Amino acid sequence: MNYLEFFGLKEDPFKITPDPKYFFPSKSHRDADRLLKFVISSGEGFCVLLGEPGTGKTTVIRRFLEENGENLIYALILTPNLSPDEFLNVVLEELGIEKEFKSKNEALKAFKSFLEEKLKEGNKVLIIVDEAQNLPIETLEELRTLSNLETNSEKLVQIILVGQPELDEKLKLPSLRQLLQRITNKMSLKPLDFEDTKKYINHRLTLAKGNNITFTDKSIKKIFKISKGNPRLINIISSRALMSAFMENSFKIKPHNIDVAVSTIDPEILNLKNYKYIFFKVIIGILIIINIILLSYIIYKTFF
Repeated sequence: MNYLEFFGLKEDPFKITPDPKYFFPSKSHRDADRLLKFVISSGEGFCVLLGEPGTGKTTVIRRFLEENGENLIYALILTPNLSPDEFLNVVLEELGIEKEFKSKNEALKAFKSFLEEKLKEGNKVLIIVDEAQNLPIETLEELRTLSNLETNSEKLVQIILVGQPELDEKLKLPSLRQLLQRITNKMSLKPLDFEDTKKYINHRLTLAKGNNITFTDKSIKKIFKISKGNPRLINIISSRALMSAFMENSFKIKPHNIDVAVSTIDPEILNLKNYKYIFFKVIIGILIIINIILLSYIIYKTFF
């Protein structure tokens, strides 16, 4: 029997893939979802969604596309470290425009014709770039050029840049000031607070049919302290903690299960110093203090 069968789970509740059905509506994530809807409905040209690794940016995007995709045609670029020409070719390919073009000018004309056709059909076309902090400066400038494609009343294509905080710094470079001026909608995803961390864990357990599993408050506090509310790190720690409890034939996840979980994870992943090493240093420190007190007591009794 594997641990999923033991707990009666239909799947791993803490898998780290960006599955839209596991979207957790924290305030920050709800705000991001509303922003995307506003940008599309208002026809804004550019939108930037920022967040540290693991905060759920890709999940927000995939949920948005799943819920609003009926009249959306989009190119989702997942490997953005491309030259301007390579980027344009990938966009055209993602949109199903796979004709061979003799020149870039010809490709842009075909792209504009495609956009105008989709507009007449009542569709909106998006270019979504994940990990956009990896876009070269020249390619970001290319995006500005593509955003110039418009009619007298609205943009023909809307662009959503999704990336880590480094993207915000890159956009502030003097060479990109024209692009920055066009970005009127931008927000950053925030980590979960303690209450949302608790709700997040229970939310994922419920979706995976793990209603017989209990994370104690002390174990959740420990997860929150170590993960700092980062959803991906919460998932990694919680998944390993489930495995620890399974080895004990327990349906209750206790603080020591979190310790076991953390001890199996590369400290670099958790962005921590070695957790066991910290614990060891604390113990050594306590022992040193006890020894100093005992030594002081012995000296006092011997000489006074």
